[in-house]
Amino acid sequence: MAGVAYWSGYPLPGMRLLSFIGVDFHWDILQYVLGLPFMTFLALLLYLRSRDEDWMRLARTLAKGFILVFAVGAATGTASEFGLVLLWPNLTEAAGRYIYFPLYMEIFAFMMEVIFLYMLWYGWNRISPKALAVVAFFGFLGAWYSASMIISVNSFMVAPTGILPAYEPDGTYLYSQGYPKLAIYLPKDVAKLLDIKKLAAAGVEVLGDAGDSYKVAIPVRVVQQLVREAFTGVALKDSILVKGGFVNVKAVEQLSPEQLRQLAEHLGLPSSNLLASGSDPVKTLLQVPVFNVLDYIVMTTVRRVGYMSITFKSPVYLASIAHTLGAGLTVSGFTVMAAYALRLLRMPENADPRYRRYVEKAFKFATIFTLIAIVYQGFIAGHLMGEAVAEYNPEKFAAMEGTSQHILSLSRLLGTDKIMPLIAYGSMNAKLPDYDKIPRDYCICKLANTPPVQDCRPPIMIHYIYYAKVGLGILLGLYAALMTLVVLRDRWGFADALLNILRIRGKYPRTLLASAIVAAAVAQLVSTMGWVVREVGRKPWSIYGMMTVDVAGTANPPPAWELGLVAAYFLIMLGALVYAVYRILWLPGKPEKFTA
Repeated sequence: MAGVAYWSGYPLPGMRLLSFIGVDFHWDILQYVLGLPFMTFLALLLYLRSRDEDWMRLARTLAKGFILVFAVGAATGTASEFGLVLLWPNLTEAAGRYIYFPLYMEIFAFMMEVIFLYMLWYGWNRISPKALAVVAFFGFLGAWYSASMIISVNSFMVAPTGILPAYEPDGTYLYSQGYPKLAIYLPKDVAKLLDIKKLAAAGVEVLGDAGDSYKVAIPVRVVQQLVREAFTGVALKDSILVKGGFVNVKAVEQLSPEQLRQLAEHLGLPSSNLLASGSDPVKTLLQVPVFNVLDYIVMTTVRRVGYMSITFKSPVYLASIAHTLGAGLTVSGFTVMAAYALRLLRMPENADPRYRRYVEKAFKFATIFTLIAIVYQGFIAGHLMGEAVAEYNPEKFAAMEGTSQHILSLSRLLGTDKIMPLIAYGSMNAKLPDYDKIPRDYCICKLANTPPVQDCRPPIMIHYIYYAKVGLGILLGLYAALMTLVVLRDRWGFADALLNILRIRGKYPRTLLASAIVAAAVAQLVSTMGWVVREVGRKPWSIYGMMTVDVAGTANPPPAWELGLVAAYFLIMLGALVYAVYRILWLPGKPEKFTA
């Protein structure tokens, strides 16, 4: 309970909870959009190879499931997007202005999904099996394309392009030097108006000359304060740029009329404001909103990095998309496996041999697919994700590993803290970041009034969520491996011998089949836990190193009854989906409905 209280101590807990409900519910459905069309494609390939009608029936069943979840996913996705716009307007404004490209391209990905989804379904008995396979290929490609666009934006929020972490694997902490920092491109006409010595004293580093701008590294505590001032309507005269003495007044006074005109244009102001007869350029400039100055800097940075590629250059993007696709494939595999396990459990002894053969074949396919998916997810995608977090989100990594001395650390209890340096950093000599040595105020600018965020570290409770996720994931992997031995027992002597040693008798032990249903639910839980660690572990940031939660949120948070109403909507949608699956997938698939 202390962990929950700590989490709710961050700003806007009600809005964050509602966003979690909406986004997580959408993700629970989205996983099947990533996994089922790919499984459909594989089933069609197996049909083309063998011409066995069982594979065609399996492909059609999977496609039907894909259509169901896609329809509900489109509805929940729309609701989630509206929720983001309404609850987090400053976040969505920043995303729409500076990192809009992947969000724009996601529209075309959605169109691709819709087009090939319905081509697949309505063309099932009208086009050749080869054409169906091609359509299915573009169907899952559209879903993965859509995910890659959205995940690029989320990855930018987790670790924006240009982030410079505050911890090194040898145990060096760089917080005293102003880290973590964000590398940006500072326009030269703005740079000449700033006091370089005072900026250097504040931790700003010049990394290079980029022609019309300088590449500089700015402490995130300064960045977040400027973002806060920009989105709360603060003028330069009340900004930390002036309070800290960073504005060089003499340099402003020496600007020529042409330089003033160009500066006004870059700041999005009428040049007459700075060039008016008898006006004081310094006084006039200090009335400029911080938003205009920051916007000029950010737009320069986006153009330099590449507006089409800035989110894809997030250092955690490749690991994130690999891990996301792995989650979708794994959850889809366990769910299909559970569905056919339930068929086997309820199959009468006198069932049509053709029906039994189909169900056993589908169960075998789902089981082997699931094992491959979870091995990929754990040993490849999960490892890449862990390395990325360790390098670029050391604060989150410290919380995940529970390195604080003030909690019961599962990593110390289990002894994994001794091998984690090798796993995370590739060296046994590396050291894990100590949660207690991370300054509570590393994100707070001392020149400003104390913001609502009092502790910059992520909530330590994610340690228990993370280890529960890993533990359950290992159990799922062992179960998938065991069931793979079961389905291969007739063809692989080693599998039969090993199962005999384990005293597992019979073709499909009912206890193991029943466990598949539990495993499907646990797989969803594990996936949800992963997103909880990813999102909650980013707090107090909405965009790590740039924008905190309180700045991202609306100034008019909804009352509790509205939050409850929206949460009820998502639960109703879940009930509708379950009923639709029962009516459209389960009932037509009963033995008496079977046709060769």
